[in-house]
Amino acid sequence: MPPLSQLTKQKLRYLFPISLATACVILFSTFGLSCQTPEPVEPTPEPVPEPEPELPPAPGPPVEPEPEPTGQWAADGVIQSNEYLGEMAYGDYEIYWVSDEQHIHIGLRAETTGWVAVGIQPGSRMKDADMILGFVSDGEPTIFDTFSTGDFGPHSPDTELGGTDDILEFGGSEEGSYTTIEFKRLLDTGDRFDLPLSSGTHQIIWAYGATDSESQRHATRGYGEIQIP
Repeated sequence: MPPLSQLTKQKLRYLFPISLATACVILFSTFGLSCQTPEPVEPTPEPVPEPEPELPPAPGPPVEPEPEPTGQWAADGVIQSNEYLGEMAYGDYEIYWVSDEQHIHIGLRAETTGWVAVGIQPGSRMKDADMILGFVSDGEPTIFDTFSTGDFGPHSPDTELGGTDDILEFGGSEEGSYTTIEFKRLLDTGDRFDLPLSSGTHQIIWAYGATDSESQRHATRGYGEIQIP
């Protein structure tokens, strides 16, 4: 009698006349399946969100440019905004100025309905000062190119001293209680009664009177300076 193990194998062959592998092929082919071990599926990586673009900073308020002289000087007796480069105020007296390579333009404004004046001062007091004096009467401006021969005057017109009148343009106006005078002259006129002006600081004397008479004594006076670039 064959051993039990051999009988068992024979029965198995009878019961399963085909190999297990062959059966697998038939079964899975019939149903469209595969006997191959599926390959491992890699997990799909989660999408990385793109960074949001940075927004530009909100615009701030507009920056106003620094005012500059307009270059549109006019001898009209009206001191316009940006018409002059320099300005100084001495109480109720104001002086404005701007220069180019050849000329200086000056505006004077004071709280008076009389005359206003400015002098380029070479020393002390009024002696040898180159002075310009003007006033407005009945809407018409008048201006004098003068020179002071003494510590306290007189300040006669240059033409009376043998010099020349070197005011090239001038204008003036009265508005309320204020008088304005504007004028233009060469930086260096060549007249010995006109002090040459150049780049730097120049001492001035200033004054104004209560009437339109240039011979009347000043009501207010003082000292100051202007700086020419």
